[in-house]
Amino acid sequence: MKPKRFVLPWWIGFSVSLLLPMTFLVFLLSGPHSPWSAVAFTLPVWALIGWDYRAKSETRWMPSRAPRWFFDGLLYLLVLLQILNLLAMGMMLGDIHWGGLYNNATGFLNLVVLRILGGTTLCCSVIAPAHELIHRRARGQHLLGRLMLLLTFYDHFAIAHRQGHHARLGSQADPSTAEPGETYEAFFWRSLNRQWRIAVSAQPHRVWLGVIVEGLLMLGYGWLFGGLALFAWIYISGVAIRLLESVNYFQHYGLTLGAAHSSNTAWCCDSKVSYFLFLGLTRHADHHRRPGIPYPELQSIPHALKLPHGYLWTAIWVKNRNSDFRRWAQRALMRVDRPGSTMSGRSLWLAPSQETIRFAREESADERSDPEQPELA
Repeated sequence: MKPKRFVLPWWIGFSVSLLLPMTFLVFLLSGPHSPWSAVAFTLPVWALIGWDYRAKSETRWMPSRAPRWFFDGLLYLLVLLQILNLLAMGMMLGDIHWGGLYNNATGFLNLVVLRILGGTTLCCSVIAPAHELIHRRARGQHLLGRLMLLLTFYDHFAIAHRQGHHARLGSQADPSTAEPGETYEAFFWRSLNRQWRIAVSAQPHRVWLGVIVEGLLMLGYGWLFGGLALFAWIYISGVAIRLLESVNYFQHYGLTLGAAHSSNTAWCCDSKVSYFLFLGLTRHADHHRRPGIPYPELQSIPHALKLPHGYLWTAIWVKNRNSDFRRWAQRALMRVDRPGSTMSGRSLWLAPSQETIRFAREESADERSDPEQPELA
């Protein structure tokens, strides 16, 4: 009789979210690196991108027997890893030796790897969990989400995302929905500008307090580790924000109010890699229906608009071959709009549970009680 194999539960897959920040931490603690060693640390990034391109679908959600502490524990661990990574980055960059062709080339290559690994990590493993935490109703978790955004110099996103994107979804006032035919570059600068204006209009004191805290963090970090470390932190944060906004771009491309396909609130993605790496963000349509539901409880919607590849691959597609992505998306939307299409005019919302209805009422009450809540467009 053969012994039974021990098989890890499928939800352990969310531990994939730790791969990038832990690789980044090892890179920083063991650096500076020789050229070949530095390049080797980018392999997990390329492996995830390739895996994401051909990943199998994942449509399950958290079983009732799965321990809830595991999922929240991942969020807390990601917060800790980001703080450790920032400290380790400052120390590593201070140890790089400059002067001479070899030292300068090696130091520059370490910075290139820092950009690739650090920028990807900050998007997937800092901003993505921050997005999860700013939607939580527990004050401590919400503040942790704000901390994560502060550490990427994007604190105002916490206000603009909820009071701009969620409150004005698909409208012309929504900063995160790309118009049909809008290029990524045009969307990026429009989104940055509109998110900032929404946040300042809604809660100016919180926005400016965040700016002050970010400024103090910059001054303190530069004083501790020097100008190069400060520049690197700002730079990889910018890379992460560019990646984030590329995700916003393809998540909602063309899904404007009044269109025949406006019942779709987001392009969904069933890539197993993206689902685990981005902590359920791929089930974005259900997130819009239930924005406060923990990430492992989000459900895949069978008849939603689907992306052909995972988030990592699609982000590269959007940024580097934007015209190709727009042509593909327009053809996909035209198929939905055709008479007789299985998705044409179909509401993609799932029947809400009593718990969901109660949460929605409480969320609405919270927004109405906020005197600085902007009017919906």
